[in-house]
Amino acid sequence: MSTAVAALIQHRLLPRISKPNRYLGNALHVPRKPLDQAAVRVLLAFPDAYEIGLSNLGLRIIHHLLNRRADVAAELVFAPWPDAEAEMRRLGIPLFSLDSHAVASEFDILGFSLQYELQYTNVLTMLDLAGLPLHAVDRDERHALVIAGGAQAFSPEPMAEFMDAFVVGDGEDVIHRVVDLVKQAKQERWGRPALLRRLAQVRGVYVPSGYVTAAGPEGWLTPVPRPGFPARVCSVWVRELRSEHYPAAPMLPVGEITHDRLSVEIMRGCTRGCRFCQAGMINRPVREKPAQQVVEEVLRGLQATGMEEVSLISLSSTDHTQIVEQVSALADELCPTRVQISLPSTRPDNVPGEVARRIAAQKKGSITLAPEAGSQRMRDVVNKNHTEEELLGSVATAAREGYTGAKLYFMCGLPGETDDDLRAIPDLATRAWQRARAEGNRGFRVTASVSPHVPKPHTPFAWAEQLSTAELNRRLGVLREAARGKPITLKYRDAETSLLEGVFTRGDRRLGQAVEAAFRRGCRFDAWSEHLRYGTWMEVFRDLGLDPERQLVARSVDHDQPWDVVQSPVTKKFLVREKQRAERAAVTDDCRLEDICFSCGVTDCPQRPWARQPHPPFDLDRARAAVPAPAYGRSARRRATPAGPVASGVQTSTRFRIQFEKGIEMRFTSHLDLMRTWERALRRSGLPLAFTQGHHPHLRMSFGPPLPLGFRSRAEVFDLEFSRPPAVDLAERMNAVLPASLRVLDFRPILFKPPSLMSQLEGASYRVRFPRAFLEEAGLPPESLRGELEARIAVLLQREHLIVRRQSEAQTREFDARPSIASLEASAAEPPAVLDAHLRFTPRAQVRPDELVTLLVPGTDARTVDVERTALWAESGGRRLDPLELLGARARDERLVRV
Repeated sequence: MSTAVAALIQHRLLPRISKPNRYLGNALHVPRKPLDQAAVRVLLAFPDAYEIGLSNLGLRIIHHLLNRRADVAAELVFAPWPDAEAEMRRLGIPLFSLDSHAVASEFDILGFSLQYELQYTNVLTMLDLAGLPLHAVDRDERHALVIAGGAQAFSPEPMAEFMDAFVVGDGEDVIHRVVDLVKQAKQERWGRPALLRRLAQVRGVYVPSGYVTAAGPEGWLTPVPRPGFPARVCSVWVRELRSEHYPAAPMLPVGEITHDRLSVEIMRGCTRGCRFCQAGMINRPVREKPAQQVVEEVLRGLQATGMEEVSLISLSSTDHTQIVEQVSALADELCPTRVQISLPSTRPDNVPGEVARRIAAQKKGSITLAPEAGSQRMRDVVNKNHTEEELLGSVATAAREGYTGAKLYFMCGLPGETDDDLRAIPDLATRAWQRARAEGNRGFRVTASVSPHVPKPHTPFAWAEQLSTAELNRRLGVLREAARGKPITLKYRDAETSLLEGVFTRGDRRLGQAVEAAFRRGCRFDAWSEHLRYGTWMEVFRDLGLDPERQLVARSVDHDQPWDVVQSPVTKKFLVREKQRAERAAVTDDCRLEDICFSCGVTDCPQRPWARQPHPPFDLDRARAAVPAPAYGRSARRRATPAGPVASGVQTSTRFRIQFEKGIEMRFTSHLDLMRTWERALRRSGLPLAFTQGHHPHLRMSFGPPLPLGFRSRAEVFDLEFSRPPAVDLAERMNAVLPASLRVLDFRPILFKPPSLMSQLEGASYRVRFPRAFLEEAGLPPESLRGELEARIAVLLQREHLIVRRQSEAQTREFDARPSIASLEASAAEPPAVLDAHLRFTPRAQVRPDELVTLLVPGTDARTVDVERTALWAESGGRRLDPLELLGARARDERLVRV
């Protein structure tokens, strides 16, 4: 079945959908393990778009750890975009993996990463496409075990009816226990109930079917364990962030993703104690990687990926005790390669001047700070534990070091908030702008972004009231009025999204029927504003008799809540104590900074003063030595060595023209993604690359005319400059680091300064091949295809004007394509016949080969034909010269001029 499905994906699905690169599965450094040889097959699912899911570091860690096991094969899948889902259903294509395009039914475990409440309908979409019953009660040992982890596993009840089990906490160790039990269940032929009972005994695993629900005093349904199931499921955490948890060669996507950089985790957990922050509570305790390990992982990752930016990630990166050593060492090491460093999470009160200076020296962007509240009283309420002067000092440091602006993040609707606290937000942002101007940075911009507060489980504010939609809109109006006329930009999030998030984050098991009803009414990608069907959700709640505003009311700390079946690392006692301190606007210090234990509940905490271990001293030379030297393979086909002036130019030139092939596996890669792929491959090659100047340096390279999406080519070309003569066979070196379906065919030194490629080239030649499915759709017998094409071409070329209508996302326009057609020929060069099209580059009226197919064979879907660019050319003396021949002609002209 998988072979037939794979063919449908390649030839029928991908040509018809937007952003087909989301489904290609052509990332580098992905383990390719035969599914039929694995004892346990795991499909890791992220219920959002490819570019969001592949940016998730936790997903990559589990994918890597599972594939290290000889008995396990793990692959990835992401939620199909609505157009892809519709086409999959039309063609009968089930949910398939990204890595090998295997159908979901071939896997033993389907594991979801649940990071956000508004991804829930996508989970049901993926289960439905996989052919699995939506409800866990309807699945048995014939079906994949459906599990979920991530932040939402700490509040599992809204999705409890759809999941066989939840993994709560860090997955690095517990996932092996789950896989081992599934392997044993397969070998010993356990039924599904037996497997679930065994899973429920694993620490960190919650099995919803082991619990009934009962209404508490406030009316919320809370889980009650059946005999043999634990009353509370304790989350799990790993004590060390070991190097083996992370792939030495991180997965490198060909298409752009949201966090399109090398992400290196430097620390997990946070003890700052912000009372609204769920991530800071559920990820305790703090575990730091030593600077030595961080730098080694960065250097290995950059060597394997060629990425141009590295991000040192954690909940608060500048809290790392060795952050200055890490940034300083990396800034020195990466400066020659123009790799930039970023810290995505910085606190307003502890931006070290040295760190700011070193990062700003590479990249003059905006600094991101999160004061969260405008007034000092509210900052004390949320335990932000910094002063206005500390925030302004960080802004001043950034302004002095050349940053272009500051993004300040705030919240509204916090417990105890008044209108005066809201007005303090634009006032504080204005003072930040003034402080930056006082430092002489006249172009410094300040943006204040405001998000509504949504009380999250396992935080001190978990029992607080969430603002109603009407009240939230009123407060946003107060903010807008207060910001009027101030030299800042105010941005805010809509109330509708916050309402849905608030409904589900503290919801009980009854909300599962709302998720299912919304899914069946077409709700998908609810986290994306352009896809959110808020009206449909309100209809669902009304039809089910659920009042969404009631879900937002304050809760009592004296009664069990739906999420209390899960025990996070911090205890309820600690959270209640922090809630009471918030009501007094009392600050709780960071235990790591004060060497005091506040008894948050973490057992065997490695950050207790008497248990803390210092990091070993950092040694950059040792970090360099730990990274193995790259080994460049040899190309399969040796090229003939150039002779004469060309050979001399190869030895001395620093500028080259490269001709390469873009094969069929890369045909759905956009031009921008192709350029990015080339840049990263060149960075991996070890060649002496030349860079542009300025704060955003790029490789000195320029490409020829972009190839339309869906086409392949054997005639692509770009010019590349080196900082010194490369002294290696460029084709051999580049082909050693290029992904499959990209291959250097030839190269020439550029001995004289030619005009740009785009200005030199006048046209391109294409070959169109017609798949059997297309011929059947068109009613064209293969044996008479050539004759039919010749007749239709003759009729077409007799027309004085050929009007083509081209539709894009932004507009539809018409143009006359006739001037751009140099010649059209039907040929038997490849059976049954092909169309060879030679087309001129006519400004704003250049016809594409697939558009010609539509003119020749009306009523068909020309997106499914196979188009290959066979040549780029310019006409000279009655001949068509390719880009490499143009260099020779230019050199001859230069020599004649000198003579």
